[in-house]
Amino acid sequence: MNSLTFRLGLGVAIGIGLLALPAVREALSASEPEAGLVLNSQARVEEGGRVTVTLTLQNRGTRPLYRLRPMFYFHHTRVPLETIHLLKPGESRRLVSRNHPPVVREGSYPVVARVRFHTGEKDPRTFTRIHTGSFFYKKPLVSRIDGRIEAVPDGDGSLLKILLKNSTASFKNVRLMLLLPPELKSSRFQGMMGFTLHGGEEKYFEVPVRQVSGAPGGTFPVFLLVEYGELMHHYSGKIAGRIDLGPPWESGPVWPQALVFVFLLMVLAMSLWRRPRRAILPLP
Repeated sequence: MNSLTFRLGLGVAIGIGLLALPAVREALSASEPEAGLVLNSQARVEEGGRVTVTLTLQNRGTRPLYRLRPMFYFHHTRVPLETIHLLKPGESRRLVSRNHPPVVREGSYPVVARVRFHTGEKDPRTFTRIHTGSFFYKKPLVSRIDGRIEAVPDGDGSLLKILLKNSTASFKNVRLMLLLPPELKSSRFQGMMGFTLHGGEEKYFEVPVRQVSGAPGGTFPVFLLVEYGELMHHYSGKIAGRIDLGPPWESGPVWPQALVFVFLLMVLAMSLWRRPRRAILPLP
């Protein structure tokens, strides 16, 4: 390989790499903003069972977040909160809601919050962060319904295999709520589901989940909230799972990643080709 050919090939490789790197960086960072946004909740129960819930949003990332739209889910009812137009790195905001229904039974209650946001002032992409927590009235009472969620591939989506077991000797009238990120949808399980579990009984059911058209791939958390009451007690718990629908760029073009791989291979090959050969000298 002469010097002119080497320089020409190296120039083409560098040009391809420079053109492809922005697209690759954007694709690979598609899920990074979620890690920068941290959510925490606190609840205070006052006399008469009135509940005040505080949601704290903190940006621990390196870039600002825009148009944050937080929302609480209280007993399967959506309660929107104030929109935060800008949250700079290191900043935090506290939002307060007094819209939780009054609690009567002592025990534990779930807190669910969802925040949708953007990473650029004019960036159309929307990211989502889901927070699950709980609070108790008088004393905590954790659900005795055990279970697990297993996700298996199912065509162009996933199939959630859910197993629940009543670990007590008494029957439970359970209420379930499946929390999916906006990138996923299920036509079989929408809103709430309820049934009776007798003492020691197991229940198995499947929920097909599909990706929303145009949404990126990735690994998504899913949560199944479990609630039930006994006399004057209220129990709550959650079962967590994950759905893997491929890398974040799966629904987008693949050519940026392919160009980068070609660029790296060309640079490596040229480096090896141009490496000086060591002469082998005869032994004295």
